[in-house]
Amino acid sequence: HEHQSLLYKNRQLDYLDDYGRAKIGPVLEQTAACFREYRACRKALEEYSMDEEQRKREIDFLEYELNEIEEAALRPGEDEELEASYRRMSNSQRIAATLNEIYEMTDGDSDMSAGTILGRAAQSIQGIVSCDDTLQQLADTLADIDGMLGDFNRELSDYLSDLTFSEEEFYSVSERLDQINHIKSKYGNSVEKIQEYAGIKQQELDRLNHYEACKKEQEAKLSALEKQLSGLCEKLSGLRKKCAKQFEKKLTEHLKDLNFADVRFHIQFEETGHFSEKGTDSIEFQIAANPGEPVRSLAAVASGGELSRIMLAIRTLLAEQDHTETLIFDEIDTGISGRTAQKVSEKMALIAAHCQVICITHLPQIASMADSHFEIRKTVEKGVTHTGVHRLSEEGACEELARMLGGAAITDRVLENAVEMRKLARQFKNKK
Repeated sequence: HEHQSLLYKNRQLDYLDDYGRAKIGPVLEQTAACFREYRACRKALEEYSMDEEQRKREIDFLEYELNEIEEAALRPGEDEELEASYRRMSNSQRIAATLNEIYEMTDGDSDMSAGTILGRAAQSIQGIVSCDDTLQQLADTLADIDGMLGDFNRELSDYLSDLTFSEEEFYSVSERLDQINHIKSKYGNSVEKIQEYAGIKQQELDRLNHYEACKKEQEAKLSALEKQLSGLCEKLSGLRKKCAKQFEKKLTEHLKDLNFADVRFHIQFEETGHFSEKGTDSIEFQIAANPGEPVRSLAAVASGGELSRIMLAIRTLLAEQDHTETLIFDEIDTGISGRTAQKVSEKMALIAAHCQVICITHLPQIASMADSHFEIRKTVEKGVTHTGVHRLSEEGACEELARMLGGAAITDRVLENAVEMRKLARQFKNKK
């Protein structure tokens, strides 16, 4: 329920910031960015809390890792090349046997090899080309195929000639792969990742080797950021307090339109005592609904119906600032009835003069004020629930209002009341 969010201070601060976005927004963004940098700097400074013995241990460990990576002398793409070589050499016998078998099929001495058969076919078709000129194209195609097979066989023969196996080379490749895979298992799953890891660790080592100087530099940076952030928070708080005065005044006017006759609305500011992305402000919406009462927090004094009206007033105020095109209200009628419900409907009609208002309601006072009515109905067919939305005619709208007023049984008098409510609503809207 949106109106319940009014009870939370962080949401109240968001509403104020939304209202003053034009002035507050840029400073709020600067504050948030500065705070994130301040937080990162403070976290980095926490790493300078180690003692001398711990620092030396860390240096020894980093030097060991970097030396191990350096001694491996890794080259980008080397692991993929070695894996391809290893795969080829470990399967060299199978490759040689299969390719020799293929060579016998395509260019062997047998009368049944593909090369022999294709050569005879090319000669045969060439012998009948003179009988029909159109056969020349087929003969040329067959000659091309014979030529392609010849090229294939030559390349295959060259590959077989170069296919050698060296135990020494195989051992060297295996050993190098084992070394690289060992390094990859510790520092990254690729040569590029390992080199990236080494770069990060080198920076850490440099920092530890120049520990005191780096610590002082980080402390100076944090101090400068803290000063900058403090100034931004102070500026942000000042802007909020100025906007709060306008917010209080305008919201009070809207609340009076919603049957809060003698209402007083106040925004209380407090310092949180710590930095955040939203600055150092904590605010609380406070209200006094009756004369002579002190202002107190919404949680202490506001009922569900009052919260609904206050939320309507805030949404109206924000819509004026943002020039919002559409406002959607769901359960804005919680806890209200009678004259208060009528006031809410009139307020929503005034809002609708400037933007589109969509409202889901069960109160006839609010529904009667609408320009267009849509009925949401659930039906069950063959055990399956269906939800439909239907636009109502003027007659249908009056019948639905009568159902809200009188329940399931719609009498003539109840229907007359519904028609009268629609008439009064039109009269009010025509006076706006």
